[in-house]
Amino acid sequence: MTRRVKQRERVLDLLRESTGPLDAHLLADALDLHVTTIRFHLSGLVDEGLVRTQTLPAEKVGRPRTGYVAVREPSYTDLVALLAARIGGSAAERERAAFEVGGDWAGMLGLAPKPTTDAGALVIESLEQLGFETRTATNAFGTHSITLCTCPLAEIVRSNPEVVRGIQRGLIQRVLDNYATILGASYTVDVFPDAQDGNCLVELVLRPAPDVPRTTTARGDDQVTTS
Repeated sequence: MTRRVKQRERVLDLLRESTGPLDAHLLADALDLHVTTIRFHLSGLVDEGLVRTQTLPAEKVGRPRTGYVAVREPSYTDLVALLAARIGGSAAERERAAFEVGGDWAGMLGLAPKPTTDAGALVIESLEQLGFETRTATNAFGTHSITLCTCPLAEIVRSNPEVVRGIQRGLIQRVLDNYATILGASYTVDVFPDAQDGNCLVELVLRPAPDVPRTTTARGDDQVTTS
């Protein structure tokens, strides 16, 4: 990595750590770099969309100063957390609302796993399309146990597990309902999220719906574990 790139990363890191805007002189003092060098890097970061400017009051008599603020990357996790905190009602009501959102989200994403008569494989491919990665997968006595990682809703599980349950259950239920004819059975989904070590451990239990008789393609429960 070149010296110039390292300097620019240091400037960006300091802005990201700051709770407020910083001007070029403050950054130069903090990083022990010439203010002209700092302004060069700030100009590049602004052009890249990583930093935005903000007008600051003059410290003494004179023109206002230009401050710089790191631009936060958009996070749908933050958005879901804010929505979860404002849904209101009981935990059961929040989960029902989140279930509907999860189903709508699946429709909006246009999840299209390859047709299969294996409910577990169908769920795995759908989740992988959302960025999950399969770590382990076992299949015994008709039960599928799969470990996935990179759950994007891990932080929300800590404060609003019922919302995460609803979203994931609704999303997977929509996929299973869409493929019920190919699967040869309709399924209901139970979800048990648990935040562990910064990851989201989620057990998904897929059961044939009570009003649909079992078929040879739906023996036992399909169990999926994601983290």
